[in-house]
Amino acid sequence: MKIDLGYIGAIVARNRAKMPSVYEIKNPLAGKQLEVIRNGQAYKLTISDEIKQVQGMMAMTVEEFFQKDINVQNADPSDIFSYRPQDQWLVFSQYLHESKYFDSLSNEEVKKVESILQHITDGMDSLVKNSGINLFAIKKEQPNSYEAHLELASSTAALQHFSDTFLSGDVKTGFDQLIQDYVRHNTKKVMDYQSVEEIFYAARAKINPLNAPLTYQQARHLSMTNKLGKTIYTHEEIESVIKNYQEMFKEIKNEEDLSSVLLKVKEQLLEFVTKGISPKDADYQLAKDFVAQRSNDTFKRIENYWYMLLKEK
Repeated sequence: MKIDLGYIGAIVARNRAKMPSVYEIKNPLAGKQLEVIRNGQAYKLTISDEIKQVQGMMAMTVEEFFQKDINVQNADPSDIFSYRPQDQWLVFSQYLHESKYFDSLSNEEVKKVESILQHITDGMDSLVKNSGINLFAIKKEQPNSYEAHLELASSTAALQHFSDTFLSGDVKTGFDQLIQDYVRHNTKKVMDYQSVEEIFYAARAKINPLNAPLTYQQARHLSMTNKLGKTIYTHEEIESVIKNYQEMFKEIKNEEDLSSVLLKVKEQLLEFVTKGISPKDADYQLAKDFVAQRSNDTFKRIENYWYMLLKEK
């Protein structure tokens, strides 16, 4: 599959396909002469077939627009998702469009599928900030690293669930290969990823404390975030926790499974993030509450797109 920079969704592509080729469009007035008066003098004008030029310009605009994207200019030809790092759902959508999967679906059904795919990949799309063209992202707040690990595992499992539920034959085989490409692209991103907040806490944890007056709550927060900032995770630990999340998400077969799996995943996440703080430490529960609050929106987002996915069965 080759990325189509002019592709911005199946509905747009469907509408374009209904139009005749720009080379077949004929202006019904072409060749006719009109007489116009300008500055008191009569002129005869011949109407040309300019619609061809206009349509041609429109066809080039979207592709040229995306060619200016810094992500496209720096893309790795061996990594198709590097062309769409902020809208990775478009890669899956383009594949389904070119595979004719959408052909039997109504516009409403296509919109539902694309909305599900968009929500599934949006967590990983949000890791790219202030870089390149972003037309469709939903999530705005930058996630922390432990949320990124969770997003990768959940989105991968959700994409596989979509494939297993709705696709078959060669279309499914190609989609499954795309999922593996998606995993490779995003695994590289999450391995050394840290949010601005995490970078700040890690840097501050290395600085000797200042003799500044702090309230009890401020002192507790500083102590707890310093401990989180000092915690180091190896690539092996990150790979392991992502794999554990994925195995849990694979257990989701229906809506009844969703809540129980998310509870187990949250326990695993809190254990992973607070590994550098002893359960006997006075800051341990504070750290768990802090991380739970920070990741709450991500869990809600994940629950939402899994619910959308399961409801479409």
